[in-house]
Amino acid sequence: MAIQFEFYRNPNSEGTNKKRYHARVVTFGRVDTEQLAQEIHRESALSKNDVKAVLMMLADKVKEHLGEGRRVNLDGIGTFQVNLRCREEVRTPHAVRAEKVAFKSITFRATTELRNSMKNQKLHRSRIRPHSNLLTEEEIDAKLVEHFSQRETLTRHEFQFLCGQVKSTAQRNIKRLVEAGRLRNVATARNPVYVLVKNETV
Repeated sequence: MAIQFEFYRNPNSEGTNKKRYHARVVTFGRVDTEQLAQEIHRESALSKNDVKAVLMMLADKVKEHLGEGRRVNLDGIGTFQVNLRCREEVRTPHAVRAEKVAFKSITFRATTELRNSMKNQKLHRSRIRPHSNLLTEEEIDAKLVEHFSQRETLTRHEFQFLCGQVKSTAQRNIKRLVEAGRLRNVATARNPVYVLVKNETV
């Protein structure tokens, strides 16, 4: 077994004569609780349902202890911890009410054991080349014309498939189209759905 990777051009080098690249892991799907339960069941005397129940309870307990301000350490995996942010600039701690502090993120720090196991993992360049197609704005426009001639809405996933681009490139192009007034998000910021702006030609 080995981790497969591919080289991607750095975004800040696009449009310049200095091309720079970085390595990125090529992912092949994801593993969920159902699959983990099935695999642990096959390699132990535990039933799949019992394993799944324990994994779900583990998730609940992690949330419970994080919600009470504790760090959660899982042996062989790592430590989870809640990070906070202030909604506004804090000049003196005594003047800040609890409402001005909000959840920011959950950070994860892998154990030394887990990090070392990845350091020793074999790496191979992927046979799949999951790069974005280098399309001009005109070529993207033509694809959008074709898409909206058949459908009224467009999601980011559809844009990726339509233009053959990875997520980050698709997001940059969608942002450009929105800022240019060609597309408009009619859903939420977290789950955007775009429509063609009326009286505009793409």
